Amino acid sequence: MPRILAGILSSLLLLSARPAQAQGEPSVGRELLGNEMNPALSIILDTVGSYASEAKRVPLGGHAPTANGVAITGAELTASASVDTYFRFDAAFSMTDLELEEITFTTLALPGNLQVRGGKFLARLGRHNATHAHAWRFVLHPLPSQYLFGAEGLGAPGLEVSWLAPLPWYTELVGAVQVGGRGSFLETEGDASGKDLVTPLRLVQFFDLSDDWALQVGLNAVQGPSALAPGVGNRAYAYGFDLFVKWRPIGFGETGYSFVAWTTEAWARELEAPLDRWRDVGGTSDLVVGLDKRWETALRGELWRRVEGADPTEANQRAAFGLDTERGSVALTFLPSHFSRVRLQYTLEHVEGYAVNHLALVQVEVSAGAHGAHTY
Repeated sequence: MPRILAGILSSLLLLSARPAQAQGEPSVGRELLGNEMNPALSIILDTVGSYASEAKRVPLGGHAPTANGVAITGAELTASASVDTYFRFDAAFSMTDLELEEITFTTLALPGNLQVRGGKFLARLGRHNATHAHAWRFVLHPLPSQYLFGAEGLGAPGLEVSWLAPLPWYTELVGAVQVGGRGSFLETEGDASGKDLVTPLRLVQFFDLSDDWALQVGLNAVQGPSALAPGVGNRAYAYGFDLFVKWRPIGFGETGYSFVAWTTEAWARELEAPLDRWRDVGGTSDLVVGLDKRWETALRGELWRRVEGADPTEANQRAAFGLDTERGSVALTFLPSHFSRVRLQYTLEHVEGYAVNHLALVQVEVSAGAHGAHTY
């Protein structure tokens, strides 16, 4: 009996303490047990089995197998947290390359619909460059993006400012200054004039066309030191357009899982060389169909063309920056849950100077832990 009375008395004391805590009185126990200082962590693993009919082929870009067989194409550790009401923290670390891919702070309370992001980040250019592999609809990085921004995408330390315009529809202007770059844009050696900076700019607008249809349109521009002898003042420029259309019939099937999404990016690039000027155009277009909660299929077409500059016999020099290419892919994805997926992909590609190549890929991706929502 004494033990029972003691238990009842303890419970009453705990209940009586709760209102005082709710009114703002400090509680050491709550502070120690709260999640305020614990970032959301996740680990994402991508493994790919691949077969290519031709051993000699153009490099396939970041997070892609380099030879027939099985490879780990991605192992990423991410962390994110709201620091307080003023800042958010995000980081992504590649365990395969032992590289800090992104680490940023983002403001949460600036006036005038402004937001600032600083640290190391992937530039917001088009719909693809700022994404990580686990958000892709295909196994492979789009070839035009690789030719423009490098195998891992255009990313570097810098500062980004975005402004949400007070308009009836969603309109956002994003500009950044970054030190260093990849692909067509490379940092020069200590240029105090600031000409070694890479400056991406993006204007994106979103329209709710109806309950079932949505449209997003983006305009992009970026300039910086040319990767073709950047130390002698050569410049690189790229201008792009992206379009995203999604149809998701409300009330049809399992709402949100049956959909059709079409994404297109088109780019024009100019690279200055000491005795030459290269001009290229290219793009990629994806059509993704969500069949139901666990299945989706996708088609992709890619194209890259030289317009001016560099003799075609100099294929080795141009290989990293864009050979004339046609590539088509089809993918089928099974999603057992939100934390795993299995993907089959077939790709047919033809690159100047190479034989026609047939690629078959099987991807298994698993993730553990909390992970932030992807960009729409």
